[in-house]
Amino acid sequence: MRPMRIFVNDDRHVMAKHSSVYPTQEELEAVQNMVSHTERALKAVSDWIDEQEKGSSEQAESDNMDVPPEDDSKEGAGEQKTEHMTRTLRGVMRVGLVAKGLLLKGDLDLELVLLCKEKPTTALLDKVADNLAIQLAAVTEDKYEILQSVDDAAIVIKNTK
Repeated sequence: MRPMRIFVNDDRHVMAKHSSVYPTQEELEAVQNMVSHTERALKAVSDWIDEQEKGSSEQAESDNMDVPPEDDSKEGAGEQKTEHMTRTLRGVMRVGLVAKGLLLKGDLDLELVLLCKEKPTTALLDKVADNLAIQLAAVTEDKYEILQSVDDAAIVIKNTK
């Protein structure tokens, strides 16, 4: 029979310290849910902005009927790539503690970066923040408070539980 390994004091101290700084399962689930809800809502905002821009560009095209129509036979795989390249909001990336999985107990300031086609403006920040509240309500029943920080070029989302 093998003897059981006896933990030395250093091991016990490290394990106790780890359990005191590592977030609980509930905290990890809350963080994951909030990030997931925000990412889905931002995707919906991106789709909404893209639809608005397509609608305004189609209206402008119908006003300019003098231009001959392009050959539609060239559509296909390239269309999806150009659609992605023309989107105003290109994607969301997790950065900081969330991206690396280095959350500690009590870390509730999470950072996501929204990638844009062009340099973001105050008008775009306003548009995204206004529609984000609507999209978050559609994505989840959880209540979130949305604040704009123009100086930081950021949108702060707080869970109101």
